[in-house]
Amino acid sequence: MANERKRGLLEWMGIEEELLEPGRIRCRITAAETHQNIQGVIHGSIPFALMDTAMGHALDSLLEPGEFCSTTQFSLQFQKAVRPGEPLEAIGEVTKKGRRIAYLEGTCTNADGDVIARAQGTWYVGRVRTGG
Repeated sequence: MANERKRGLLEWMGIEEELLEPGRIRCRITAAETHQNIQGVIHGSIPFALMDTAMGHALDSLLEPGEFCSTTQFSLQFQKAVRPGEPLEAIGEVTKKGRRIAYLEGTCTNADGDVIARAQGTWYVGRVRTGG
């Protein structure tokens, strides 16, 4: 990872992260009761945040010093409900990285290996400006 990482959402949500190889990250979280919606299943923002994190950090692992990235488009398809107490795992992978745009894919699974959600997205790759 090219730049100093700030603490924030990852730590607050309790997401664990593992670099599998440059351009490929695994993130994990155990769904809690505090993550459920009014229907009693896990709110869709939890797998969304898990995959957005895995995908963005997969790209971050390929950046050069002085580069940054930000999500520009994200498409998510839910395939299965999640209940409190279920561990979730997301794999984020860079499928193509250009000079300014990168394409990524993500898959979120439960402990049984069932796919609960899939995602595709594009990220902008920028450079930190220095000087005036």
